[in-house]
Amino acid sequence: MSVNTVKGSGVITNPNAVAAPEAAKAEKAAPKSSAQAIYAKVKDAPSVKDAANVQISPRAKELSMAKKIAEDTPDVREDKVAQFKEQINKGEYKPDSGKIADGILREAIRDEIAKDPSIILG
Repeated sequence: MSVNTVKGSGVITNPNAVAAPEAAKAEKAAPKSSAQAIYAKVKDAPSVKDAANVQISPRAKELSMAKKIAEDTPDVREDKVAQFKEQINKGEYKPDSGKIADGILREAIRDEIAKDPSIILG
């Protein structure tokens, strides 16, 4: 459609012809809807094929193996308990107080670091 005006009167018979450029400016200035914003982010995301190609780092494999070993290790080592019971009953158990103190301190330090890792990370 074309713009039809009556000469000299300034009357526009097709108001959309003038409004179209203004509408385009308003559309550009208007904020995108949430759906448009999400689409803009998602359109550059990797394809399903690319997302299916996952590489597991050597560190992740080590951690997985360590977790498996920890899960398979019993909480109480009955063999050690029996050994210490036997030594205590015979009067042969002589604990090393230095090793005990070191163990207590090591565990306390680990607990504090677990609460606030910035202690060692600065």
